[in-house]
Amino acid sequence: MAEPAAGAADRGTSEAWFRRYAPRPHATARAVCFGPAGGSPAFYRDWARSVPGDVEVLSVVLPGRERRFGEPPSTTMDVLADALAEALVPWLDRPTVLFGHSMGASVAFEVTRRLEASGGPRPAALVVSGRPSPRRLRECPSPVADYDDDAIVAYLRGLGGTPDELLDDPETRELILPPCRADFQVIGRYAPDPHPRVTTPLHVLVGDRDENAPAWDAPRWGEVATRLAGIHVLPGGHFYLVPGRPAVIAHVLRALREADAPVRTTPAAPPRLARSERDTRHAGHADSGKEREAVTFAPAYHERRIALTGDTLSTAVALSETSADAYVLFENRGAIGWAEGEYGSIVVRAEGTTLSLEGADPVEFSAGGGVLHALDQALAAVRLQGWRAYGWSTFELSYPLHGLPAVPGDAPLAHLVVPGREVRLEDGGALLRTLRPEELDGLEQRVRSAAALGGAVGDTRRVAADIERHDADDYRASVAAAVDEIRAGNLTKVILSRVVPVTSPIDLPATYLEGRRGNDPARSFLLRLGGWETAGFSPEIVARVTGEDRRVVAQPLAGTRALEGDPLADSSRRAELYRDEKEVFEHAVSVRLVAEELEQVCTRESVTVDDFMSVKERGSVQHLASRLSGSLAPGRTAWEAFGALFPAVTASGIPKAEACELIHRSERDSRGLYSGAVMTVDADGTVDAALVLRSVYRHEGRTWLRAGAGIVAHSSPDRELEETREKLRSVSRFLVPAAHAGAEPQSPLSARDEQSAALAR
Repeated sequence: MAEPAAGAADRGTSEAWFRRYAPRPHATARAVCFGPAGGSPAFYRDWARSVPGDVEVLSVVLPGRERRFGEPPSTTMDVLADALAEALVPWLDRPTVLFGHSMGASVAFEVTRRLEASGGPRPAALVVSGRPSPRRLRECPSPVADYDDDAIVAYLRGLGGTPDELLDDPETRELILPPCRADFQVIGRYAPDPHPRVTTPLHVLVGDRDENAPAWDAPRWGEVATRLAGIHVLPGGHFYLVPGRPAVIAHVLRALREADAPVRTTPAAPPRLARSERDTRHAGHADSGKEREAVTFAPAYHERRIALTGDTLSTAVALSETSADAYVLFENRGAIGWAEGEYGSIVVRAEGTTLSLEGADPVEFSAGGGVLHALDQALAAVRLQGWRAYGWSTFELSYPLHGLPAVPGDAPLAHLVVPGREVRLEDGGALLRTLRPEELDGLEQRVRSAAALGGAVGDTRRVAADIERHDADDYRASVAAAVDEIRAGNLTKVILSRVVPVTSPIDLPATYLEGRRGNDPARSFLLRLGGWETAGFSPEIVARVTGEDRRVVAQPLAGTRALEGDPLADSSRRAELYRDEKEVFEHAVSVRLVAEELEQVCTRESVTVDDFMSVKERGSVQHLASRLSGSLAPGRTAWEAFGALFPAVTASGIPKAEACELIHRSERDSRGLYSGAVMTVDADGTVDAALVLRSVYRHEGRTWLRAGAGIVAHSSPDRELEETREKLRSVSRFLVPAAHAGAEPQSPLSARDEQSAALAR
């Protein structure tokens, strides 16, 4: 038997469909809220008092709930949407936004379709929340219509919106289950038609850990709307909107404002919401295999392990030399990750982060909660099993982190890629990963060919850069001015750098290979990504956060002397490091700041100095080095740890905001990748970020070196200039000329450079 369509032609008889917890007859706009499956109108009770005084909130009352308890519930979408559309017409006498969460999103969408088809009044905007796109609902139909009571309870536990104590109480369950049974009939039998497309502006909200409505699917709502007005990913699981109510209401009100509704005021800006440790599965779903597959579906890499002989470093370099795509080589003490192509890209700018995945429209994540929070949201929306992202961040990322004005222009602050192809190399073998199984054979052939090429560069000639004289006088003057500011009490320490151009063409992969053989870095990298090319030998990490045990490690290096290969002279300089008041002070204050930064995000008692002021040899220099670690506090994320430590104190200064401001005033060029980070990020939350120093850079047709020195009150301009030369030699002695420039005469090396190059060979 068909259900009777309940409705009314006037407001009096349609009143039963709506609950007004704070009636506002003179409101200039309305928000009509549709609840999740099994929910009551009270789900939106607090909204009524959280919106501005000129907005009235109506919460939908379905048959079988609250005052309509005695009415038979609706069990099909068509009957429910027909009745609600008719009942809603009298309430559309002023600008109205429809908001629906979970099942309520589908109901609000179908009501909007019917109102548009009727030719009468229609909503000003539609906001759908926590609901898969209509296409996904067709591709992965839900089996919930066939659930028995135990399966329904298990499903509700998995979603996390109903307290366990209510689900465990037999009497309460008897009240909860009847409306859930009816709503699950609506959900399970709903197969949305892709046509007609709604013309009402459509906004999509999702939780970044909601596997029921994954963020990667959100852009597909645009297939059923002529105007997809915005997609916003907020922190949390399926019921993210409960703790995140202020942020959700702000988006709903923004939808009204963008539709030219006369909303005069808005609530206070939503607070930044702490993120719990990233999880990849909701526990407690019903035991239906079909439902679990529909909820947790995500593509995965196809993998193959192969045995290899030969040098892994030269193999990775040969892969880079022959690649026509974007690539990143990231090496950690012999373990190499090599990524090629872009299945997904994450581009960070001051105003927000853009996630672009293959086959989907870009998704924007607002930086309203912080620029790294937006980055974290974007990465959480990558629904690809076992992914690892590779990429970089510029030094200028520090400006929004420390409240400084953004650098003019639209240059990205960070760029990460989830690769289409990946090779992980260690002695004796390689792990090959591709997203398309048919690409594995071709990738294996490329890797074996690269391994067979061997590691010899063959050309011992070098391109010279004028590290001795270029910009030397201006650098001394900048150091002297910085010392004056430090002695005036404006700051404690600052790192100022100088740029040395490389005017002859160089072969970056060959330069990287020769430089890695002549250096002993903490990390090394070779990349071509986002308009940047660089080869570098990082002396230290900014931070490493392990996803499994949530341990944060920082490794500040400060205090420098040359390392030239003469055991007696190098030993003497090592002893000099410990005696030099300036070097010891510079290192000690850096370690103190790193400890304070770790305490911002770690449990205080877990922060330890594991190694203090030992000496690390890094190519042409030796440094005072320390290692600190701590355990992330509950609710803190890896990106909050990175943000606390970035930029590295050893490449910026103390205090960081004042140091960054002085750097901006003193240095002619933006730093870009110099003193930024090259990093890998894993799906389990692991972040490994290397400090970008001891590198050669190519960008927008220019190639250059860059190095700096730590300046404190006791600094000497001549000594700091010499320190930059010592650091520059870590790279300058390995600049290999490009093949097409091989016949060009090279500038003569200085005596010290010639000695260093000979020792490296």
